[in-house]
Amino acid sequence: MTIHAPASPEELAAILKTAPGTRLAVRGAGSRPAFHPAADGWIDTAGLGGAIRYDPAELMLTAPAATPMAQIAALLAATGQCLGFEPPGDGAAWSRGAGTLGGAVACGLSGPRRPFAGAARDHVLALAGVTGAGEAFTAGGKVLKNVTGFDLPRLLTGSRGSLAVLTELTVRLAPLPPACASYALPADTAARALRLMADALMVDGGITGAAWADGAVHLRIEAGTAALPALMEALAARLPGGQWRDAAASRAHWAAMADQSDLAADRILWRCPLPAGAAAALELPAGAQLRLDWGGALAWIILPPALADYDVPAAVAAAAGRDGHARRLRLPDGLASAVPAISPADPALAALQGRIKALLDPAGVLAAEAVG
Repeated sequence: MTIHAPASPEELAAILKTAPGTRLAVRGAGSRPAFHPAADGWIDTAGLGGAIRYDPAELMLTAPAATPMAQIAALLAATGQCLGFEPPGDGAAWSRGAGTLGGAVACGLSGPRRPFAGAARDHVLALAGVTGAGEAFTAGGKVLKNVTGFDLPRLLTGSRGSLAVLTELTVRLAPLPPACASYALPADTAARALRLMADALMVDGGITGAAWADGAVHLRIEAGTAALPALMEALAARLPGGQWRDAAASRAHWAAMADQSDLAADRILWRCPLPAGAAAALELPAGAQLRLDWGGALAWIILPPALADYDVPAAVAAAAGRDGHARRLRLPDGLASAVPAISPADPALAALQGRIKALLDPAGVLAAEAVG
């Protein structure tokens, strides 16, 4: 397999212009194997470096796409800031080592704060890159050169390197909440959990996380130090019978929820966005485990090896129709499955994606994953 390692956007553009007839995948740190499509070769972005430009006062950071996420997290923590879409960390159950900023944006995975702070695409202000046709571009922010007419920062977030290779990103930041706590309420079914989460979210009480796992609904409150006790008291009065976690335990719990890092080594993991109310209609076989995040709008389905061939995309479609989507993020090494790793594309959506692909990568140089 051919590996291309451009040292500049110009070298990258030259590679893509001379690559028709091959399919190239994009790799930063290679930390998200579930998002790697079949390809004839790789574009290794590690050499596309550059300076980090960070303005804490403006809550804005510009960095090469190849910048390690660990470096960004350390830089932001020193000034009490963070990436507001709460991307999964290096300990995610489907991760292999440390990821990059470009990988986080290209995969478009948002953590538990997504319903309250927005998705990854809402936090990408500007970007630069090279299309599959070998054309360099910048888009967003103060630079409004956008030759396609698309909102490229939103379009390319989550595109998994199938349309363009990202070289630089400008992201919006958020202050780290000064204080936090989590409240756990017993809930033995998904339907009960959905009702509790809906009740909790009916009022603006500082909640920035609402999930269900292991027989309990978990609610996170983040606020100023002075305001937190009153918000905790109001939540407990509204939904009595729960138990509180302090700040340290709360942060550990929500990091584990974002990463699903407590999974046994032999477990299969599916990530399934769907309408919150549809989660209660999911019919799963004995032995399967269901967890919910995003107030019920994200289902994590965990399967033992014996259920490797259980058709999760079909189960999600039965519960949510075309509004649901399933992606397998982890299939342990040595385990095979006859089930496609991603839900079949809706025909209308597939047609639109095809038209966009034809504009940005007409020769199909950048590999796209097979769907359903």
